[in-house]
Parts: sequence; structure tokens; C-alpha cells
Amino acid sequence: MQSFVFDDAVRFRLITQQEDTGAKVQVFFGVLAGVLLRWILVDVIKNQVPQTISVIIARIVVALIVTIFVFSGYWQKVKEQPAGMRFLSALAYGVSIDALVGPWTY
Repeated sequence: MQSFVFDDAVRFRLITQQEDTGAKVQVFFGVLAGVLLRWILVDVIKNQVPQTISVIIARIVVALIVTIFVFSGYWQKVKEQPAGMRFLSALAYGVSIDALVGPWTY
């Protein structure tokens, strides 16, 4: 009887689990665009918050961190949707996530 080999299990999962990389990129950039879009529309245009280079860099870094954290869980929900719907859904999700996270960045 052979014992369990972790490397073989990982290799088997990577071989049998075919993921659509293009779809993952589409969802990632959809969420990122939603986070940045809400920031630009609400803080920059509507509230006219003064923007310095440090604030801009900080918001981009926060947007990337938020996108990375929410992407893994959100990808599982939208991977079966059609391409156009997947991007719009990710964009709306990014806007709503930034509405929750945005106030913590002030």
C-alpha cells in the first residue's frame, strides 16, 4: 500500500483542473476598475476631495489589496457566467466593495 504523496496530489489537481486564465484576468480587472471608478466618481468628482500624489498612490495600493483579497472568493461565484456579464458583475462588485472599504481609508 502506497502512502499519500502531497506533490502528486497537487500535480493531479493542476492537471485536471482547467481554469480559464482570460476569465480570471477579466474578473480581476473588473473588480479593480470598479474600486477605482467609485473612488474617482465619489471622492474626486462629487466630493472634490483634494488629491495629492501620496493620496493617489495610497488609494491605488488599497484598491490592489482589496481586489486581491476579494478576487479569490468572488471568482468562484462568477466563473460560470458569460464573459460580458462576468465583467459587468465584477465591476459592480468592485464598486460595492469600495463603498464598504472606502471610508476606512480616510
